[in-house]
Amino acid sequence: MHTFEDFKHVYVLSFVNRFASYDHLMAFWSLIEPCLYKMVRVSRAKSAAQKKEVVAPARASTRQLLQPIDELFLFLNYLSAGLKERDLANRFKIHQSTVIRIIATWTCFLATALGSICIWLTPAEVQAYLPEEFRDYPDTQVILDCTELRCQTPSSPLLQSEMYSTYKSHCIMKGLVGIAPHGVVTFISGLYGGSVSDKEMFKQSGIAELLTENMAVMVDKGFVISDCCKSKVYCPPFLSKHKQMPACQVKETQAIARLRVHVERVIRMIKENRLFDGTITLSHAYNINEIFAVACLLSNYRKKALVKKWVKWLNKVLPNNIIAFH
Repeated sequence: MHTFEDFKHVYVLSFVNRFASYDHLMAFWSLIEPCLYKMVRVSRAKSAAQKKEVVAPARASTRQLLQPIDELFLFLNYLSAGLKERDLANRFKIHQSTVIRIIATWTCFLATALGSICIWLTPAEVQAYLPEEFRDYPDTQVILDCTELRCQTPSSPLLQSEMYSTYKSHCIMKGLVGIAPHGVVTFISGLYGGSVSDKEMFKQSGIAELLTENMAVMVDKGFVISDCCKSKVYCPPFLSKHKQMPACQVKETQAIARLRVHVERVIRMIKENRLFDGTITLSHAYNINEIFAVACLLSNYRKKALVKKWVKWLNKVLPNNIIAFH
């Protein structure tokens, strides 16, 4: 059986890693390890549901085929490298059904543990880390952008119409991601069908309730939300069909584009998880919202500067009872 110790030296150099270093990964592990005793396995949750019993965490004496850190490593192989369940079963010398249960358990556990922390920052916290590049837009609270995941075409005509994107000419799922000016992911929406407009997704996602009049949001030119957002909106001006764009507007467009590129880089880093490379099958769509959220949240912990900061927050706000089940 292959374990994390077998792979750790190769792991540091592999694209599976996504963390800055082995020590950095171990720092992240030290954050979540204390919560493991409250983890509820998928098999245990299903058994309790069938017997109509209260779901309870497994006892510490319960033997697992893999150590918890090896299970995390398996999950990261699945997410970051996009390895299939059969491949992972062969690599870890366990049954494919066990791999599926481990992935489901860790998806729920990380979504619960990392999602229990409020990632939305206060204006004061944003100001404390505001980069010098934002001196002309000092009240920027969040930079928003959409991302898409290609998905399998449903057999139902109704679902097809909901999932189909005329812009992408394929069935997709869309999500809204927001970052603070210094690059931290501070907002993650659920995934919506490809037919929904960016404006409608903005209204349904709940971020409008988080924004106040003294905040500003930075968006792309096609993201028309000024009439449904009470905060200031920094958006590149549209080019008129009959008039040349004034020099001041050209300068503003270039300035916002230079700053907006940060959210595109963060989204690109999230989508470097190879699981999102191909088409999301309908059999994997049942927990894709949780997997997408975990990928976004992990991007915060994979940056060197954030681990020390989040360690203090985790110690303060992480609940004592972290239960993951599906």
